[in-house]
Parts: sequence; structure tokens; C-alpha cells
Amino acid sequence: MSNEVEELQTQITQLEERVIELEQRLNGDEEPEATEGIREFVESFNPSSHTERALSVAYYLESYRGKETFDVADIEEGYRECRVKPASNMSDVLGRMEGRDWLLRDGTDGQTQLWRLTATALKTVEEEINNGA
Repeated sequence: MSNEVEELQTQITQLEERVIELEQRLNGDEEPEATEGIREFVESFNPSSHTERALSVAYYLESYRGKETFDVADIEEGYRECRVKPASNMSDVLGRMEGRDWLLRDGTDGQTQLWRLTATALKTVEEEINNGA
């Protein structure tokens, strides 16, 4: 009898998890599922500069992790996940991205500058994806 109770409890737990997942999908709360990890995504662009690498990291964070805004630390963490040494001054890299109309300032979190990708940046990355990056 004890095995039957344990089996029923396991089934109930599995069903509860499934219901939660389905509710999240219906509510639009579920993050898009990445078909590849950040490292594979970034390297598929074969970035030739920190500016290009940071752009692909930022795009991944926004598109696959649902981060509407990000800061320097988020980009540096993306570099670490890619197993690539971050630029010595990542703020300069983001400044160059802003100069190319790839980033815009989106407020602050305390003293930390928050950034967001521009439509130009999204278009740039999406064109690369469509061209087989």
C-alpha cells in the first residue's frame, strides 16, 4: 500500500509541474527557449572585435534571457560564460556601441548605467542570423 501512495504522490507532483508550465506558457511568462547556449550563439557570429562580441552577448541576453536592460557587469558575465576574457574597459566598449547606434542609455540602477539595444542593433544581429551566422 505504501508504494501505491508514493506512486500517486509522484504522479501528482509531475502533474502540478506540468500545469505550472502550461499556465506560464498561456500567460506569456515563459522565456523563449534557446536552441543553443550563449557561447555557441556568440561564436556563430565570428566576432572580430569586443564591440561585435558585446553586441551578440547583449542580443542573447535580451532575446533568450528576457533582460530588457543590462549593465557592464551583465556583459562581462556573458563574456565569462563564453569563456572569453572581457575587455579591460568594458565601459569604453559600450560607449563605442552607443556611437554606432547599437545602444541607448535606459536609466540607472543606483550609480550603475543601464543600457538597451536599439532597433539598429536588433536589425544588425537579425540580418546576420538570416545570412547564416
